[in-house]
Amino acid sequence: MPTHNETSRNHKSEPTVGTTALKPMQFGDILDTTFSLYRKHFSLFLGLVAFSGLSHLAFHLLVDFSEFFFDRSRLLGIATFLMTFTFFIIGIGGITIGSGATYLCENVTIRSVLQRTMDRFWPLLSCFLLWLLVVTVLTVTVIGIPFAIYFAVRWGFFIQTIMFEKPVITIALGRSGELVKPMWWRVFGMLLAILLLSTVVHAVIEISIGFILIATNLVSEVDFIDILEWGLFGGSFEGVTPFFHAISIVIHLAVYAISFPIWIIGITLLYFNQRIRIEGFDIERQGPQPNTIESDLG
Repeated sequence: MPTHNETSRNHKSEPTVGTTALKPMQFGDILDTTFSLYRKHFSLFLGLVAFSGLSHLAFHLLVDFSEFFFDRSRLLGIATFLMTFTFFIIGIGGITIGSGATYLCENVTIRSVLQRTMDRFWPLLSCFLLWLLVVTVLTVTVIGIPFAIYFAVRWGFFIQTIMFEKPVITIALGRSGELVKPMWWRVFGMLLAILLLSTVVHAVIEISIGFILIATNLVSEVDFIDILEWGLFGGSFEGVTPFFHAISIVIHLAVYAISFPIWIIGITLLYFNQRIRIEGFDIERQGPQPNTIESDLG
C-alpha cells in the first residue's frame, strides 16, 4: 500500500484529504512550510505557473511591439491584452488552489486544479478588477496612498476567499477584512516580508545567471551594472541585438516561473494561519473529514 508521501509525490487523480497537523504558525514556520510544499510538489506548481508565464510573455510582446499591436493592428493588440490578463488570472488562481490542496494533504493533478480554477474564473476576475480599481484610484493622490495600502492589505486574501470559500464578490472582500482587521499590522508585515523574499529570490537567480554569461564571455553587449539593474529593477536592455534581447526574456520568464509560486504559496498559508488563529480552523478539521477541499472550506 503506498505511503502518504508517495501518493503526494505522484499527485493521484482521485482527491482525498489526509491528516495534517494544523496549528498557528510563526513567520519562520510559514516560510519553512512554503518551501517544503514547493519542493515536494514542484512539478505541480511548475505546471500551474506556466499560465502566468504565458501572460508574462504576452506582456513583453505588447511592450516590445506596442507600435505594431496598437497602431497597425489594434484588434490584435486588444486580443493579446485580454489573453495576457486571462492567463494571469488562471495562473494565480491555480497556484492558490494547488497551495491550499497540498497544505491540506489533498492529492491533486494539474488538470483537477485547473478545473476548480475555471469554476471560479469569473468571480475571481471580477473581484480582482474591483480590488485593482479601488487601490489604483486611491493611489492617484498622495493623501490616498496610505488608504490604498490599508485596503490592499485588508482585502489581501480575496483570492483565497474566492477560491476556497466561494462567496459572492463583495462578501469575499469583507470576508478577507474579517481575517485581517484584528491583526492588520502583523499581516502587513508578513505580506511585505513574503513579497520581498520572492523578489530577492528572483533577483539573486537572475543576476547570478547574468554574471555567469558575462564571466564566460557568452555576451559582450552588457556589463555588470546592466545586469544588476536588470535583476533588481526589471525592464529590458537597451542597444542590444535582437538575439540577446530574446535570450534575456527567456531567462527572465524561467526565473519568474521559479520565484512567483513562492509569493502565492506564502499568502495562501498566511490565509489559513489567520483562519486557525481567529476561527479555530484547526479544531474544525478534527471533526469528520469531507473528501475534497471545496466541501471542507465551503
